Amino acid sequence: MKYDVVVVGAGPAGSTAAKFLSEKGVKVLLIDKNKFPRDKPCAGGISTKTLKRFKYIQDDWIESYSYATYTHSSSLKYKFELQRDEPLIAMILRKKFDYELVKLAISSGTTFLDAKSAEDIKILDNKVKIILKNGANIESEIVIGADGVWSTIAKKSGLRNNTKNICICLFEEYPMNSKTIEQFLDKKRICHIHLNVNKITGYGWVFPKKEHVNIGITQFQQALDSSKGRTNLKNTYETYIKILKENKIIPENLKIGKIRGAALPTCPFEKTYSDRLVLCGDAAGFANPLSGEGIYYAMSSGKIAADVVTEALEEENTNNKFLSRYQTIWYRDFGRDLKSLYNISMIWGKDNEKLFRIISKDKKLSELAVEVIIGQIDVQKCIGKIKRRVAYLIVKDKLV
Repeated sequence: MKYDVVVVGAGPAGSTAAKFLSEKGVKVLLIDKNKFPRDKPCAGGISTKTLKRFKYIQDDWIESYSYATYTHSSSLKYKFELQRDEPLIAMILRKKFDYELVKLAISSGTTFLDAKSAEDIKILDNKVKIILKNGANIESEIVIGADGVWSTIAKKSGLRNNTKNICICLFEEYPMNSKTIEQFLDKKRICHIHLNVNKITGYGWVFPKKEHVNIGITQFQQALDSSKGRTNLKNTYETYIKILKENKIIPENLKIGKIRGAALPTCPFEKTYSDRLVLCGDAAGFANPLSGEGIYYAMSSGKIAADVVTEALEEENTNNKFLSRYQTIWYRDFGRDLKSLYNISMIWGKDNEKLFRIISKDKKLSELAVEVIIGQIDVQKCIGKIKRRVAYLIVKDKLV
């Protein structure tokens, strides 16, 4: 089998890349190790800027919208409230959302091969060989690695050299009828975020959907103090459920079932391309280091990869130097935001109670902080303003 481009991984990054490549007349094969439709460990909240950038996302792919978020301090003494008439977060079920993106790629001309696992790649002078688990070989001019945080393509190409920058999540998707959801989380489908639950270097969340509520916790490894020992995340999750019940955020009779786990990247790789190869989405380390949200960066990098790869094929130049354009473009697009957010994410490893108290007194600043966390606005547009305002409030607090 011979193609212009093989895309490994049919999540949002891979499907987006395949769609835009196929629309440009490129012969594309999209492969995934799982049989579709398949579920994917995920909280299921995506930023509204994803919908604005990719206007072809259909409304019936979205489970529900949240119009309010409550962000709580670790002691629960302080709270940021953000409410809007327009949606703040869109809620999805990955089983449906990802499959719709795959079908869109297929309708654009992509060949899709599911339940096939890529085990190795060989980058040669005149082609790339992708070796499947069953021993079959697929040849192409270029390969796009979009196969997740533990990407085989990234590992075999030598572009992934460490796994330090990740966050670990535990969560469960609880079926719940709409009436009960509205009773506890209002018609606005209030999202709750609890900072540093049980002293973890991260947060807990409650994401209401149409007939599900996703509840989870996440710990950011980059902010961990290794000298303090390891946290038992399962115990923390159970503690979080108790806190939610005590504060009447979820029903008292909700029972913990089979908790699922996931890992997400929190820092882009130093290099996301090589001869005849580029990496997208989680496989390249693209996710919000402060919140863990990754679909916006997955789809954005997939579109950028499609544009650069199309140029490379047209120019008949698939070498390392030409494909470096990909990294230049994604860095200008969202890379500077990810760098700033990574630096801010170290705050998860600190006691934020005092800072939270100070910020909570300033409504405009607290709303701005939440908008950054949930991906409503780009951090580069407001980071200077936030820093200056926080500094002013800290000085003011000391003088009072």
